[in-house]
Amino acid sequence: MFKTLKLVRPILLAGSMLLAISMMHSACDSNTMHKSPAAKPAVTAEALPEVKLTWYFPGNFPQPEQDKVFTEVNKVLKAKINATVDFKPFAFGDYDQKMQVVIASGEPYDIAFTSSWIANFNQNVARGAFLPLDDLLVTYAPKTYASVPKVMWDAAKVKGNIYGFVNQQISARTPALMFPKDLVDKYKFDLSSVSGKMNMDTLHLLEPYVTSVHKDDAKKAFITSFDQAGSELFNLDAISGFNVPGAVAYSDESLKVINQFETPQAKKFAATMRDWNAKGLLNSKDRISKKKDEWTDAKAGKWAVNLGGAFKPGGDVGETAQAGYPMVDAPAGTPHLTTSAITAAMQGINRNSRNPERAMMVLELLNTDKDLYNLLNFGMKDVHFKIDGDGFMIPGENQKAYNPQVPWMFATNFLANVEKGMPKTVWEDTKKMNETATASKLLGFNFDAAPVKSEIAKSSAVYDEYSRSIELGIASIDKYNEFLVKLKTAGSDKIIAEMQKQVDAWKASK
Repeated sequence: MFKTLKLVRPILLAGSMLLAISMMHSACDSNTMHKSPAAKPAVTAEALPEVKLTWYFPGNFPQPEQDKVFTEVNKVLKAKINATVDFKPFAFGDYDQKMQVVIASGEPYDIAFTSSWIANFNQNVARGAFLPLDDLLVTYAPKTYASVPKVMWDAAKVKGNIYGFVNQQISARTPALMFPKDLVDKYKFDLSSVSGKMNMDTLHLLEPYVTSVHKDDAKKAFITSFDQAGSELFNLDAISGFNVPGAVAYSDESLKVINQFETPQAKKFAATMRDWNAKGLLNSKDRISKKKDEWTDAKAGKWAVNLGGAFKPGGDVGETAQAGYPMVDAPAGTPHLTTSAITAAMQGINRNSRNPERAMMVLELLNTDKDLYNLLNFGMKDVHFKIDGDGFMIPGENQKAYNPQVPWMFATNFLANVEKGMPKTVWEDTKKMNETATASKLLGFNFDAAPVKSEIAKSSAVYDEYSRSIELGIASIDKYNEFLVKLKTAGSDKIIAEMQKQVDAWKASK
């Protein structure tokens, strides 16, 4: 018997196992893995005890009519696996703090979004927050388990066990340069002059454009964040999320772990932001009131250009929907495939979940049921969206009421309806981009944060204290140096030494 199944009540175990066996037979046949004996009839939802799950996630929330959409999703879940979900969405800027409180308090929940950039995956695993998923995946999500490339499951492993349920999406990572189209046209800005060329020695190429825009409208600013742009701008692979000290240069064959915040690139970034802030190009007085920049600022017309997120095929369509007016984009640099890029969108199951099997069934349904996936992501068909005669998704009569624009949040992005304006081959193009991206020399390395979890928590707190003022150009040189000193006091050297130890062992084992 699988070790995780001891958590289940006997009656649930019996029904769930029968359902899982049927699902496994179906998956094997569909993937031509081997010929299976005749599958047993699927267990009806009524044969499973009713359960209510809780799921935490960030996004562009709250959304109008979200409760209506969640109700419709729950009708499907109830009919198929006799489960419902209490959806707990939070704005991006609030999610980290919320999940820290939830995990520390032991508050009951079942599923939580986790990643390399928010609700840090490695740190949460080190805290013991999540359940190992290996057996649950094989038994209760066999179709998804078979469809996700092995390299992605390997990226979600810590000490040999899978702790994150991977959402397939754009994993070849370079930040996107996102521009309002009307500004690009007005100022005759040539996107090819910056496309694929951004690093700390070329960031100045954006300054003339931003200066011209700012001169005509002082509220429009250059938007970026330390963690969204840092790794690619600095040509570094951050080992445990950019907010944790420890990275390896893409070009370094020796895999020497360094403190990214002590590099010339990071210091040059801070200096450039100070200079641009002094020139008024960052709108820092307005932005400092928020922990993170949100799409609401784009809607309010406060973006001259945003450097961040992930460039992807058809991405300008989603950006246009987010901003509420036409956007154009370009890749900031060369796409890299990294462990942190793969782990940028995952779900974790609470180690103390009372129904981890049913939680996994929910994830399996969302990753295999196209209609259910699109309902949760885009709302009700013919209300919030429609499908035109060419098979493209277009706004419905009430499209603006529910449109969170985070289709990578809940499950595989490859089930999403293709939006009008995107190429029909958008998901094939995305998979190709993933396959052809330059692989980091650390791809597949998984850091076990447990030996230095206290130091990481302290360092992350220091990062949270200083990063916003650094990216807004408010932090002086003395403040930046104070930031570095506090990182050392928090234990950054110990973190880097532990990372180096693990990297060396991993390298020797290859």
